[in-house]
Amino acid sequence: MKKIAIIVSVLLLSVGLSACGKEEVPEGPMETPVETPAEEEPEEEPVEEPVEEPEVREKHHYDSPQPGLSPLTGLPYEGDGKVIMVQIENTEAARPHSGLAEAGLIYEMEVESTITRLTAFFHGSYPEKVGPVRSARKQHMFLWSEWNYLYVFYGGSTPEGQNIYNWMRDLDITARRVDGMRDTIGFSRSADRKAPHNAYTNLDTIMEEAYDFEPYDRTLYYADGAGVDGERAVKVSLSYRSDNKVTYEYDEERAEYLRFINGKPMMDKESDEQIAVKNIIVQHTNHYHVTGTVYTNMDLVGTGDAEYFIDGVMKKGTWERRDEGVMTRYFDEEGNEIPFEPGKTFIQIMRNDSEVHFE
Repeated sequence: MKKIAIIVSVLLLSVGLSACGKEEVPEGPMETPVETPAEEEPEEEPVEEPVEEPEVREKHHYDSPQPGLSPLTGLPYEGDGKVIMVQIENTEAARPHSGLAEAGLIYEMEVESTITRLTAFFHGSYPEKVGPVRSARKQHMFLWSEWNYLYVFYGGSTPEGQNIYNWMRDLDITARRVDGMRDTIGFSRSADRKAPHNAYTNLDTIMEEAYDFEPYDRTLYYADGAGVDGERAVKVSLSYRSDNKVTYEYDEERAEYLRFINGKPMMDKESDEQIAVKNIIVQHTNHYHVTGTVYTNMDLVGTGDAEYFIDGVMKKGTWERRDEGVMTRYFDEEGNEIPFEPGKTFIQIMRNDSEVHFE
């Protein structure tokens, strides 16, 4: 009996162990497991290739001319670097002018009854005949105080408030002058024209006999490769009066603007060359008639609108001159300084309401 009891106990223990080893199967249908996708790596954004900007090489910047480059043009030159300013008549009786083809910078501005005169700047090349030389006005004293180079002119206005000699003192101009009313150095009269349209100056003689001081070089802002974005302008037209209508036509091959007066090429009498420039600056400023005189005055210190024509393109902007002893600076509409192409520049000082047409 004892043996039977042991066998029964062993059997019961085996059954219990088997029951403990079985998993419980849940009732109802089994869910099919869903495969979790592997995490995808984000797509790489395309990397933009850097745009190669054209190299802009600054050549001059206002009060910082670079050695070996002309302060007038930003081009290489040979010589001692001394600039000569010459006051030149611009009536029909004065044309064609002598020596202008060799000028590096030229201003045109009114003097009286909408008549204009030219102030031409020479550097490195000094023609033996430049002119006709005429008298200076108050506004020319302000231009002279800006550049402060040797200045050749033939007398000037003397009424109260217009006296150039008083303004010369008041503006503290220290540069040398060669005045035909008191000096004979370099001056001569031409027999083929009547006075007062026949006074000329020999700049080679001026350099040898009158340039007895060291000027402080000033310049415009010139840079290679800067370029200007704007509207296409291959023909530019402006007018001071019915007998002084100015046109510039852009020569693609030369990359210069050719200048015309009243529809005819503006020529240099001595070289028979047409006047051509790299840059045109139209500087608008306040003009006003001086009561009791024929004179026109203008504000050359302050600020105003400007248009620039460079490489066949027009861009608008502003000019600013903070006081009588500093350079006029030129800006675009965003307030950035305008870099000019190295080469000859013509600056047209015009009334605020003067229209400039281009195509």
